[in-house]
Amino acid sequence: MRRLPVYVLLDCSESMIGAGLAGMRVGINSMLKALRQNPHALETAWISFITFDSRAELKSPLQSIDEAQPPRLLVRPGTSLGSALMLLAERILKEVQRNQSGGAKGDFRPIVILITDGQPTDDWRSALRDLNSTVKIANFYAIGCGDDIDFAGLREMTDVVLNLHQTDEHGWAKLFVWISDTVSTASRGVSDGDEREVMLSKLPDVIEKVDDSNMPYSSDDGRARQLFLSALCGKTKQPYLMRYRWEPDYGVYVPAASHIMDAETCDFSTRAGAGLPQVNSREVDGCPPCAYCGNMSAGSCGNCGTVFCGSSRQPDGTSVCPGCGGILRSGGGGRDFKIKASEG
Repeated sequence: MRRLPVYVLLDCSESMIGAGLAGMRVGINSMLKALRQNPHALETAWISFITFDSRAELKSPLQSIDEAQPPRLLVRPGTSLGSALMLLAERILKEVQRNQSGGAKGDFRPIVILITDGQPTDDWRSALRDLNSTVKIANFYAIGCGDDIDFAGLREMTDVVLNLHQTDEHGWAKLFVWISDTVSTASRGVSDGDEREVMLSKLPDVIEKVDDSNMPYSSDDGRARQLFLSALCGKTKQPYLMRYRWEPDYGVYVPAASHIMDAETCDFSTRAGAGLPQVNSREVDGCPPCAYCGNMSAGSCGNCGTVFCGSSRQPDGTSVCPGCGGILRSGGGGRDFKIKASEG
C-alpha cells in the first residue's frame, strides 16, 4: 500500500504562548481523532510532527495515523524556521519511499503543513533552497496565525499561503477541522492539483488565502514586530512573560499582554545562555500588568539583569530583586540601559 506522508511543522516560539499553544494542542488532538475515524486516512495517511523555536525538534517520526500521538508542545524563545526546513528535508529523504527501478511504486509525494505566528530568526531562505533542491513535495500549506506574520516570506516558500485571522478557540478548532479534511481528501487518492483546489474552495470563514491582491501590510525595516521580556513577580518570585508590540508611529514597543510561564507550557532554560538580543530601555514604553499580582509597574536589577514587577517595592522606597535578592534603590535620572529580550 502506498503511503501518503504528512509532515506538520509547528511554531512553538514565545509568540505562541497563551491562546496559540492551547489552540494547537486541542486542534491536534481533534485532528488525529477525526482521521482515525476515516477509513481512507487510517489506511493511507502517515503523519510526523516537527516543532521549531530556538531549535528544530522531531517530535515524532513518520507514523501511521493509528499509532500517532499528539506531541508535547513547549514554548521556547526563537523562531528557527530554517532549522525546521532542514530537518524536514532530512526526514523526507530518510522516511519517504521512492519508486523502484523495477517499476514498484513508492509513497505519494508528501504534504507539508506549516503553522507559524511570528518572524523567523534564522537563515530560512538557504534552508528553503536546499529543501527544494533535494525533495519533491505535493502540496505545501503555509498557515500564518496572528497579526505579526511575514506573509511575503511565506509566499516565497509556497503559493498556498493562508491567514488564520481569528485566533481564538473557535478559529483554531476550524483550522484543524480543515486540515483533517485536507488529509482525508488526499488519502482518497484525489490527484494533487484537484485535491488542493477542492480543499481551498472549502476554506472556513476564519481562514483566507493570501495572494498579491490581499497581502497584509508587512514592514520591511527589519525590526521585530513583537518583543518579549522574561520577568519575575516581585511578590511570588514566579516567572511570567511580558509581550510588547512595535508601534512604528511612535518608535517604541508598547505593552500587549503578560503570560504565566509554567513547566507545563514553557521551557525557558535556554534564556540563561548568551545570544539573546538586547533592547534599549528607551524603546520600551510601559509594561503590561504582572500575570500573578497585577502590578502595573516593573523594574530591572542592575546587578543580575532580572526584570521584575513593582510589587517588590518596600515601604522605604527600596526594592528587593526577586532574582538575586539584592537591595535596589530608586533613582537613576532617566538613564537608559540594555534589557535582554527575544523576538517572536
